[in-house]
Amino acid sequence: MIKKVEIPTISIIGLLALSIIFGWFRYGYGLLLPKFKEDFNLSASILGVISSLTFLSFLIGALTVILVVSRLGARPVILGGIFAASAGLLLSGLTNNSLIFALGCTIAGLSPGLTWSSFSESVNQNVRNGIQNRALAIISTGSTLGLIMISSLYLLVNGDWRLIWVSGGIIGFIIFIWAFKSIPFPKQDESFQKEVLKVNVRPLLTKRSKPLYISSILFGITEATYWTYSADFVQENLFISHANAIFFLVTGIGGLVGLWAGDFINKLGFKVCFIITILLYSFSISILFISQNWLLVCVSGFLFGSSFMLYAAFLPIWSAQVFPNIPAIGFSISIILLNIGAIIGPALFGVILSHVKYETIFLVAGLIGCLKVFVLPVTRQATNM
Repeated sequence: MIKKVEIPTISIIGLLALSIIFGWFRYGYGLLLPKFKEDFNLSASILGVISSLTFLSFLIGALTVILVVSRLGARPVILGGIFAASAGLLLSGLTNNSLIFALGCTIAGLSPGLTWSSFSESVNQNVRNGIQNRALAIISTGSTLGLIMISSLYLLVNGDWRLIWVSGGIIGFIIFIWAFKSIPFPKQDESFQKEVLKVNVRPLLTKRSKPLYISSILFGITEATYWTYSADFVQENLFISHANAIFFLVTGIGGLVGLWAGDFINKLGFKVCFIITILLYSFSISILFISQNWLLVCVSGFLFGSSFMLYAAFLPIWSAQVFPNIPAIGFSISIILLNIGAIIGPALFGVILSHVKYETIFLVAGLIGCLKVFVLPVTRQATNM
């Protein structure tokens, strides 16, 4: 007899929402960067600065979660994030002005910070414990689904980035309507209010939380650099039509591994999964320094997609284990630190690109990624509220 797998509605909404927010916009920015260079006559360094601006708005979104979720619940923040992504994609895709393009990207940049940890909070409040890890892993894998879709669409429409982003904005608004009708309202009873009042910042600054925070910063520096510059690097070095889209499609396919993140943790343990993931992640980035052979470049993309999506799925699970009573706040702080790294990464390496080749920044990013093995997870409860 086949055992029925339970998949909560919030998981499907989160999967689709993050496919637009991360796949279409966040990672799509790197995929479409060569087109942005052509259409707006901007250098890779300037586009790197715009990328860092989107991570700054990502940071603002994450701060908003900390201020709003404990009072109003996750629902309004999730809806705001989906709306921001949809509006930003439409604004950027319809303009010919580089400043308005940057503004649209910055607006869309709010969406990852608003939604990522908020979905974690909604799962914590509305999904039973036995399937929370699966629900969180499914939601996180939405980003790789979006990456596969946008890469395939890129090949289908011959790289028409405006059509891609405008269609993403329209799909985003359709998801917004479904989310508006389906995401549960918070339970505004006395026990909820009392629980909110008990929250304080001291348990967020323990020895058990430090590995999560340090790892988040290092992850931000390296992943933002790879996503921002890898497609342009591939396009410049491989003389294959739409090499950037093929590369990101392979990366997205590799990212499907993230669907099984929760099951991997249950079978192997969090620490073992973390070490394996970080070693693969760092090696995948460094491959682009070692060789620009097409096969090895695809290996880099596949391994990066696999390890990145696993790591992205691990973060909310790790945070929920360290901060079981305040998962959204703990996860939001991790995202804030991740974004500090992500703001630094593309901007810093964009400046370095004026003096070195792409290969060098991928070597440095890979070495930085390896440092995460020195901050292994401590997943016993770090809060006693």
